[in-house]
Amino acid sequence: MTWVIGLLILSVFLKNSRWKKRCFWLSVGLLAFFSNQYIANRVMLWWEPEPVPMKEMAYYDVAVVFSGVTKGSKTPRDRIYFNMGADRITHTLQLYNEGKIGKILVSGGLGFEQVDNSRAADRLKSFLTMAGVPDSVIVVEPHAINTHENAVKSAELLNNHFPGQNYLLITSAFHMKRASLCLKRQGVDFDTFPAGYLTDRSTLNFDDLVIPRASAIDKWETLFKEWVGLGMYRVMGYI
Repeated sequence: MTWVIGLLILSVFLKNSRWKKRCFWLSVGLLAFFSNQYIANRVMLWWEPEPVPMKEMAYYDVAVVFSGVTKGSKTPRDRIYFNMGADRITHTLQLYNEGKIGKILVSGGLGFEQVDNSRAADRLKSFLTMAGVPDSVIVVEPHAINTHENAVKSAELLNNHFPGQNYLLITSAFHMKRASLCLKRQGVDFDTFPAGYLTDRSTLNFDDLVIPRASAIDKWETLFKEWVGLGMYRVMGYI
């Protein structure tokens, strides 16, 4: 949207009529492309790994769940407020109830918005205990503020308290590549369980092909954030 609005502003203020038209039609083209639900869904389908059927899951000693799906500053604090991607923790709960995992390590601290926030890992633990998971099953890592630190601090806990066991990483499908690379960088051997899918089954219906959708722009925003994050993490040596 920044590109679209910037080009529209240029089309208003540029003196050269040829460049005015170019900027205007380029902005229209970008808006049409990025708001197309079919295109956005197809690209996201390519990016997100396939779901893993529950019946095919083996048993894992520890499931590692990265946070980032709750609102920490929302009040009153007598409940858990979820953002996009709550499947990370609800599917973890399902795996536990089906006997697929033994321990649950939830990682996440205050993040960058630290004023009056509760810790992300504590919020996820509260949800799990309210759903009947024993406190003894849950391990909390309450200090990480980003994916890199999620991986570093989770690896420390795994190596110190659960060495040599088999691990399962659970995070949102769109986030799985960056999260996996960060955890592998720490020398941890694990399997993955993607959750929190942003994609739908691809269709050729009229609405998806023709009608612009704000949700399509949201998908692109998420993708660009991940791609930029991957690039920056490579530069920083995190992956």
